Amino acid sequence: MGSNRPFNEECFSNQSENGAFLMGDERESDQDLRLIRLFNHYRHDWMNEIQLIFGYVKLRKYDKLESLIQNIKVKVQRESNVSKLGVPELIMYVFSVQAEVKELKLEVEMEHEIHLNELLIDCKELTRLLIAVIEVFKEHAVVHHEHEYGLQLKLTQTVGKLTIDGHYQCDKTGNQLLPALERVRLQSDMNMTWKTNQWDGHSIGVSIELPLNI
Repeated sequence: MGSNRPFNEECFSNQSENGAFLMGDERESDQDLRLIRLFNHYRHDWMNEIQLIFGYVKLRKYDKLESLIQNIKVKVQRESNVSKLGVPELIMYVFSVQAEVKELKLEVEMEHEIHLNELLIDCKELTRLLIAVIEVFKEHAVVHHEHEYGLQLKLTQTVGKLTIDGHYQCDKTGNQLLPALERVRLQSDMNMTWKTNQWDGHSIGVSIELPLNI
């Protein structure tokens, strides 16, 4: 599976959202502002959850509490798994998309914790690949902003392999997505098996398998 190597500092990028290289105080200020935005988003999000619980209790709608609590547990587990991926740039990117991109509902699922920084894989290139894939769907969602679109990414680590399965559901045609995803594949230096599927122009699937050097 993974080794017990120390955190790979090369996985952390010093680039801003627009790709410009940041220096010293400027980089720290940009990161601080992003952290504040994320904190405010998740604080507001969790306050809404607490208010829902109190509301059901006050109205004595106890039958609705079980499903609500179960949904909260799933949400907490997802956020916990993402926060333990071991790559600060990727963690911040995922949380930022979830907090700031209203047109795209991004869900990242793992059956158990995956520590990318402990795998025998180029996690810097892997981070670039994952961000590039998400960016394709994010840009499509922003262009067609009339609706909220959903992107589900599932990461699975097995013996000798890391698999990333993505499923994107949209109301607008997704014909332009396949060429954009193909460009991401061609621009990546990762050793991988890549498959894409399209159903009725409204659902796109992408499956990426990366061998782990164990």
